[in-house]
Amino acid sequence: MWRSFARIIRRRPKTALLVVLLAAAAAAYLFALIQWHSAQVALQDGKAADARKHLECCLWVWPRSQQVHLVSARAARITGDFEAAETHLNRCLKLGQGATQAIQLEFLLLRAQTGEADDVAVTLLEYIDNNTEERALILQTLARAFMHHLRYGPAYVCLSRWIELQPALSRPYYWRGWVLERLNNSDGAMKDYLRALELEPGSLMIRLHVAEMYLADNKPLDAVAHLERLRQQAPDRADVRARLGQCRYLQGQSDEARRLLEAAVRELPDDLPLLLHLAKLDLQEGKAIDAERRLRHIIKLDIAYSEAHYNLASALQMQNRLDEAKEALAQYTKYRTTLEQANKLLRHEAQHPSNDPAIATEIGSLLLQIGHERSGTYWLDQALLRDPNHQPAHRAFAEFFDSKGLADKAALHRRRLNEPEKKAAP
Repeated sequence: MWRSFARIIRRRPKTALLVVLLAAAAAAYLFALIQWHSAQVALQDGKAADARKHLECCLWVWPRSQQVHLVSARAARITGDFEAAETHLNRCLKLGQGATQAIQLEFLLLRAQTGEADDVAVTLLEYIDNNTEERALILQTLARAFMHHLRYGPAYVCLSRWIELQPALSRPYYWRGWVLERLNNSDGAMKDYLRALELEPGSLMIRLHVAEMYLADNKPLDAVAHLERLRQQAPDRADVRARLGQCRYLQGQSDEARRLLEAAVRELPDDLPLLLHLAKLDLQEGKAIDAERRLRHIIKLDIAYSEAHYNLASALQMQNRLDEAKEALAQYTKYRTTLEQANKLLRHEAQHPSNDPAIATEIGSLLLQIGHERSGTYWLDQALLRDPNHQPAHRAFAEFFDSKGLADKAALHRRRLNEPEKKAAP
């Protein structure tokens, strides 16, 4: 066969070259089709990073395909690469000499995900009401944006509508469970997590979270079946060993708990529940100094971790450092009370949204007191959006920035305190 092919090449080299080029082009086209299909499947499964890898191959074969650039923009947006998403969308505009409805929609979704969800929500909801094929994608994007900006009420509404559209998909149940947890609705959250797990029983992430909720609720017998399955599914994962160690502690199996927790802490040195349960084992064994070391590390990572303060008091009492133990108990009461106040206000705001800057300022100030800086500053920003001259919000911002050593930012807010009657510039 090879000799015959060689004779053809010698006799008709141009024809042979053309055949080779056509075969290579066909192979490249077939390869791109396979990658295109794989990218579609990956996006449907919520694996946008994998989709981007497949789409890179497609762009190599079809660099001028508007559709490939549009889907590439969507995958980039979902992974948080907003610059790449915008680049692909601008390329779509050039290739198509204008914006199609699909391109306009993707631009709106990009704006929603980059912090303009409130500005574009009405337009996006009109797309949904007009029975667009992209309803689920729109609801998913809005929900993600609202969750990122701690807008749990609107996020819950979007996720509930997404569930109505796709009741057999696990992801919206998992996300809504996450939102309900933040609203302190543990029963509702667990119901959604279990439904998500029923729809996707192989999900390690969902099963692990279900087990963690059972452990937090002191239900080791409910958690253990999930953790044993996880250990079979992923025997080398440190977080699985850590949670199983917590479960053994709650079951009274101290030696097994110590073995699992010590094995996990080498890979997870900052895992707060893991460190807390090791500290509890230390206290049981009379190792007050070791317990104190672990508990102070927890408090350094999260000053509002109230259970760490409570156990630190026990460790200090064991060392006869009674004044320090009394102070630790006072800190425990302070942080627990503050967190309960903040959660109460957050629940009320989610269930009964208001435009009151005082409520937003109180939430922000409480969260800052317990070290939740990102969410605390978010709520202070919300207060100033509601009233740009709201004095308590400017005062809270000034004190916060002073505490972080950011004098310039603190001065900006302090100047607004000196001009309470001056209207804010548009």
